[in-house]
Amino acid sequence: MDKEGKSALSLDKKAVKIGLLVGVVLFAAILVYGVSGIINIHEPAPSQLSLMVPVSINDVYPLFMCPCCGKPLDPESPCCGMAKERIDYISALSDSGISNEEIVLTTVKKYGINLLIDESLKDEVRRELGRRAPADRPKISIEPALHDFGNVSFAAGAVSTTMTIKNNGRSDLVINELDTSCGCTSATISKDGVEGPVFGMKMHGKNPVDWSVNIKPGETAQLNIYYDPQVHPDLRGPVTRSVSVFSNDPIEFKKEVRIEVNQVD
Repeated sequence: MDKEGKSALSLDKKAVKIGLLVGVVLFAAILVYGVSGIINIHEPAPSQLSLMVPVSINDVYPLFMCPCCGKPLDPESPCCGMAKERIDYISALSDSGISNEEIVLTTVKKYGINLLIDESLKDEVRRELGRRAPADRPKISIEPALHDFGNVSFAAGAVSTTMTIKNNGRSDLVINELDTSCGCTSATISKDGVEGPVFGMKMHGKNPVDWSVNIKPGETAQLNIYYDPQVHPDLRGPVTRSVSVFSNDPIEFKKEVRIEVNQVD
């Protein structure tokens, strides 16, 4: 073979090697892009919460309402003691230097998501909590979420009902507190036939401390709710009360159920 033939053969070999190298690089790039594309399909959308939370702390307060008055929190003119407590809590968080987004999330974890006024903000907070929650988290469910006692006689005295608490998650559910919306309503939890201590309205300052009950994945417990019409002797007509169940579920950490009553003689 002459020199020109050898040179052409050498160039052909180089071209083949370059072609193979380019092919490998392209294949690797396609593979990486494809895998990342598949992964991205399952990734949650970026959080929009930071875009919905005001930059000024003064605008964060009125995102929340007073639980007894239903008015937006106003640090310049608190409507009641419960409003002032929540205002002071938000102020302390702000003084600690955390972002307003974290202030909203932390306040929701402390007082519950229903304190937020805007429904779209509630939805975004739930999404953000879901993004941060571990895959093996405990998941609380309570059925039914509402019980209607119908007519309840003042003369006949207290009535009660039972709801079922279930852990639908993959790790232990720990309930450590109950709270009711009025002194006429109290609640307990029964597990394995043992009824726990009685909880009433937290702000009355008489609820048990250092108590908890553990519910394993798939297990159930009973939420017992008691309504005493004689706490309000002059009350007649429809009544709605709520019971809050606090747990280590990172999303439904404050689960609320309701009872309805029509109080009669």
